[in-house]
Amino acid sequence: MKDYLKHCARELVIVCTILFIFLFIFIASKLPVEYYLLGLSIIIFILFIYFVVNYLNYQREINKSEQIKILKNQIKRLELDHIQYRKEMQSYFLTWVHQIKTPIAASKLLLESPSEQTVPKVRQQLLEIDNYTNLALSYLKLTEEQSDMVLKEVTIDELIEPIIKKYAIQFIHDKTKLHYTPVTEKVLTDANWSQIMIEQVINNALKYSEGCEVWIEFKVEESSLIIQDNGIGIRASDLPKVFTQGYSGYNGRLNTKSSGIGLYIAKSIAERMNHSININSTYGEGTKVTIGFH
Repeated sequence: MKDYLKHCARELVIVCTILFIFLFIFIASKLPVEYYLLGLSIIIFILFIYFVVNYLNYQREINKSEQIKILKNQIKRLELDHIQYRKEMQSYFLTWVHQIKTPIAASKLLLESPSEQTVPKVRQQLLEIDNYTNLALSYLKLTEEQSDMVLKEVTIDELIEPIIKKYAIQFIHDKTKLHYTPVTEKVLTDANWSQIMIEQVINNALKYSEGCEVWIEFKVEESSLIIQDNGIGIRASDLPKVFTQGYSGYNGRLNTKSSGIGLYIAKSIAERMNHSININSTYGEGTKVTIGFH
């Protein structure tokens, strides 16, 4: 109301001045005061209606101004988000292109000098290319606001078995021993997205435990899947940041295959499906990842 009175201050001054002039005229002319009071009442009534209507219009204008201000701020935020999104996408795909060139170049070299080991080695390089491609597709899907997720009951073995078959050649090549017993217990999840999430964890376990061992087990009472290895582990200073997009940590800097995006994707998928994913690790001893299907 104070702002409105300030807004109408000039009009109020003009009206009051006119009323005082009329009062002066009435007094100077020795006209009956009753006529002045009658005219004053009519003018006040008309002014009241005018200021009420004017006040309502003023409020509408203020509301419009506030809405415009809010919309401008939203547009500004969207523009900043879009700029950030473009930077992240550009940064990721520049890294992705750089990394995928490695297995492609390795495959070319292997094919130039074929031997008995060429076929399995080329298959391994193709697996890496396939991993990088799937990682990029998953990343793009997750950046969409509406990613299709259909929750239904599925057995743990249906999630794990295809991944083990896919990585069998890498387990053999790296001489990494796998400990896994098929599990028929069911969980409520989206099978496709859960496989992507679990694959990122198993891929990491293979990457950082070459020549060691990997254990995959399911805790029925906790409804949680545990993927554990006795590889190089993760430094304590890196643990709080392992799920951060683009963060590869000390181990990632040593490993040219690290994209810094796999665990970020795993965490994003878990959050969208209301699952949990946690990492415990001791550097030099190994890493344990727990996925909760709660």
